[in-house]
Amino acid sequence: MSNSISILFALDLGANIFQVNLINTMRSTMSILLLVPFGILSDRYGRRPMIIYPRAIIILGTVIRAFAMNPNHLIIASLVGGFAGGSYFPVLLSMIADISEVEERQEGISTLFLFSSIGMVLGPSLAAFLLLLPQITLRSLYQITVIGQIGVLIYLAIMIKETKPQVERHGKSESLNHIKQLIRQTSFQDMLIVAFLFNFYHSIFRTYVPIYGRVNLNLTDAQVASFDSYRNLGVMLIRLSSATFLTRVPITPFLLSVLGLGGLTGFLPPFATNYISIVLILFLVGVSFGAFRILSTTLVAKNSVPENRGVANSLLDLSQSAGNFTKILTSSMADNLGLVPVFILGGATCLSSIIPTLWRKLGR
Repeated sequence: MSNSISILFALDLGANIFQVNLINTMRSTMSILLLVPFGILSDRYGRRPMIIYPRAIIILGTVIRAFAMNPNHLIIASLVGGFAGGSYFPVLLSMIADISEVEERQEGISTLFLFSSIGMVLGPSLAAFLLLLPQITLRSLYQITVIGQIGVLIYLAIMIKETKPQVERHGKSESLNHIKQLIRQTSFQDMLIVAFLFNFYHSIFRTYVPIYGRVNLNLTDAQVASFDSYRNLGVMLIRLSSATFLTRVPITPFLLSVLGLGGLTGFLPPFATNYISIVLILFLVGVSFGAFRILSTTLVAKNSVPENRGVANSLLDLSQSAGNFTKILTSSMADNLGLVPVFILGGATCLSSIIPTLWRKLGR
């Protein structure tokens, strides 16, 4: 719910393009510094502490947003949220891999993503509905979110159990060896490159489409807030069927088709002239994004073991965060040339992510 209104709220407080990008990338920037250490800690001390701690920090960031009066306050909130070390999703993925057999892993990951995508659809839909009520403002939604996040933290503290097998703890040198072993794998290197390029494109799309909707299409706040509902509906539907796909078709052709779909739809926003056309594009982008996340995490699970799985998922998230951060370089392009060149850059970048996968496939 909060993600669907973040750009709108920043614009209402007077943020320019650079500030909007900074607000949406500051947390990713901090995550770049903390993701791998947090992954090492989850491998060394357990998954449960590394789930509970980030949620507490994120609540603090949301509280600051709920009472923000200018864009600088939103930047501070994003900075504070960065100390959470990114999303707790890499740890959850590691937990799924910890407790599932090899033949069950794809279904387990797909189920986790499916339930997350249900929330991703319901949240923006609820935000759009509430914004239709005259007494509800964007700030009100952040205040509601704070209450919800506190409830989530209490639930996690009570219900989440440790899943990591008890093994002998190793020192810093052993953790570095795990990282080196992962980086030396050619397939893992390719996955990090593809993840960086794909998330650079996707971050461009998610940042500039709401701006395009408000400024170019003159849509209402409720309509723009609903963008994530349609995008996440595509995410949910592909995650619902992804386990079937992954067990019946080779991963590489599936991945290539997903990247191709993302690249082609990345070019389309400037051609949208009304609300219906933009939400159709958002739905297709959601299908591409949902499938890519399933594929990338499945490949990481296959290329890791319990001793380095937290680090592996953190390295993947690090690559994705770096792609999100790179989007800030497009601020001057958007200011000086408009949004169309930025969308073209995003689509071309996504299509270029096909090259590492195709190159390795042809080489092998």
